[in-house]
Amino acid sequence: MTEKSGWESLPIGLEMGPLEIVLDNNTVKKRAELVHWETQEQLEKLGFTPPGITIGYHAQMKFAALPDLRASIWAKSEHEFLKPIKVGSRIYIRGKIVEKYVKRNRNYVVASYETVDENGKLLMRSRETAVYVE
Repeated sequence: MTEKSGWESLPIGLEMGPLEIVLDNNTVKKRAELVHWETQEQLEKLGFTPPGITIGYHAQMKFAALPDLRASIWAKSEHEFLKPIKVGSRIYIRGKIVEKYVKRNRNYVVASYETVDENGKLLMRSRETAVYVE
């Protein structure tokens, strides 16, 4: 009898996080520079972060929750931005594995993420599909 792979034993509903982040000026500036956000002055004037500033944390959460995962090749993503995120906010990201499937001999995993503020108000919702590489 062969042992199940990490992907085969991956349970639907596996939770990732929560991850708590304080989006202070320094953190926002570093993330904006990382993605080459060019209109930082406008955002600084308004006091909001760039849209999607937290998306990069999703991969970190996935690797932390899935120790057998060697690589995750981003195949598709959908993001719904519900409210602007203010600089200085404390936010929480929660993720969950919602689906997995095989297509063209590759293992795929689908995860959903929700970003909420410290009052629990939903700021952003994401659904990401990736090729699971062990």
